[in-house]
Amino acid sequence: MNRRSLLKGAAAISVLEWLGYFRKWGVPGTQKSLGIAEAVAQTMEPRFLVMWFQEGGWDSYSMFGPVDTPNHATMTIPAGTLNPNPAWSSQFYRPRNYALDATHFVPRTQGNITYGYLAQDGLPLFDDLAVVSSHNGSTFHSGSRWDYHYGKYAQYAALSAQRGMNERSLMQAFAEVYGAQYPLANVSWHRWLSDGELEEANYPEGTGFYEKLGPAYAHTIYGRTPSEMRNRLSQLGSVTAGARSQRIRSFVDNLHQNFIADHNGESVAAFNSAVTIYKQLTSGTGLVIDPSTLFTDAALRTEFGVQAAHEATNATSVNGNPARSKDSPLVNVQAMMAWELMSKGLSIAFWIENRQIRGFDTHNDRTAIFNRDGQSDQLADLRTDLWTPLKVFVNKLKNTQFGTSGKSYWDLTTIVLASEMGRTIQGDVASILASTDPDATKYEKIMEQDVCQHWDVNSVCFLGGNVQGNRQYGRVGTSSLAGIPMMPDGTLDPAYNPATGVLMGTKSPNSFVADAGHVYATALSLTGINPAGKGRNSRPAMNFIKKP
Repeated sequence: MNRRSLLKGAAAISVLEWLGYFRKWGVPGTQKSLGIAEAVAQTMEPRFLVMWFQEGGWDSYSMFGPVDTPNHATMTIPAGTLNPNPAWSSQFYRPRNYALDATHFVPRTQGNITYGYLAQDGLPLFDDLAVVSSHNGSTFHSGSRWDYHYGKYAQYAALSAQRGMNERSLMQAFAEVYGAQYPLANVSWHRWLSDGELEEANYPEGTGFYEKLGPAYAHTIYGRTPSEMRNRLSQLGSVTAGARSQRIRSFVDNLHQNFIADHNGESVAAFNSAVTIYKQLTSGTGLVIDPSTLFTDAALRTEFGVQAAHEATNATSVNGNPARSKDSPLVNVQAMMAWELMSKGLSIAFWIENRQIRGFDTHNDRTAIFNRDGQSDQLADLRTDLWTPLKVFVNKLKNTQFGTSGKSYWDLTTIVLASEMGRTIQGDVASILASTDPDATKYEKIMEQDVCQHWDVNSVCFLGGNVQGNRQYGRVGTSSLAGIPMMPDGTLDPAYNPATGVLMGTKSPNSFVADAGHVYATALSLTGINPAGKGRNSRPAMNFIKKP
């Protein structure tokens, strides 16, 4: 599978191809035809989609799937003890100081949302948040992240398969509908295989997360650093249409008729956008959008708290695989870049992701827990990678009008907050105790047991102009420690105890715990796209998230 085969038969002409033509031949058409193009292009209201993702698995039990448990991490248990009180399998391990200070509090409620201490920094956004607490991720890093990109329709064996012509990542599906008139529609700071979990040799081009599905304008562009994005943008004017040049010339030969033909809507919208961009780049007074000045505005950098060191990248070796880097700056830089690309009419879809590799993937055993008096605390990382830059980003969206539309960028934007999985806070030792091992060996295995493993109990949030804010759907049971299934209208399945999560009768055949496929469909629906037939995702949208 290669780019040319994927593009075969695609009719729309993209912004980049128009810009290449303009650079070589100038802008064709009369004032009348330019006016027609502008009118046609205005038939589709712009939309923006942002996935704000946390790699490695956040502690959902302290986030938006909160539960109140004891913290047994500070217990003093004599070495060799096989049957302490409470029993090993009944012990819970929370971060140090959990429930002991004002920062690490037990679950609280503000408005309609019950939350854990990791969400405290997001309180100013709660009126805009729709939280789904009955949500499952996955226990496989790369597989779970793949699910959040592509939705749910195959088991993980599909990762190594060649991507099909009708497969789309969430951002590709969105950009395919809205992106024709943007030169860099789909920008991502996620890099496939960045966590080192999978061998690169087993995933040639076209497999795994594949950036070139769909029309060229919807392909995933790796955002990288500000300097690299400036270099990319500085080359826009020299883009050539290649094999598409003859189609463009044919289109131009009968420009007026092609502008008013219904089937050319995307090409005309792209033409109109390219004219605007081209005029800005070639105005008599100099460059209006000067790529060399992008991401350098001192006031904007101050707003997002950007320092020069934040633009650096990192590299980490995982599982013995060669060190590889996400080649991405810190999240506050990504958010600033996204805002500039959005507000300057260059991009509409953004996958923002913490640049750490396995940052939350601590895998603490009991020895580590007791040595440090608790689980690893994610508070500082979530403050840095989520809440602080997100609040600045949302403020910019809300207080900036889109053109002369009378609407703010917020009105036109959908944001999803997610992580690939949750983390465990306990470990079952029944099989260890039932073994024929000597007691000393059993104790050693108990202490070595991973009590911060990958866990499917998770949570997800939506916010934006079309989202009903100050809402929480689903709960995590205090006894089951699992998401309580929801009915199609977002209410809890009445067969489950709404507090403990224990099944008291017969589960409704219509109830469900949301997963990445529901996120895929809901995100598209919130942007005005019918998710049916967009990619292969088989899950429906959670329509109760959307404003009526």
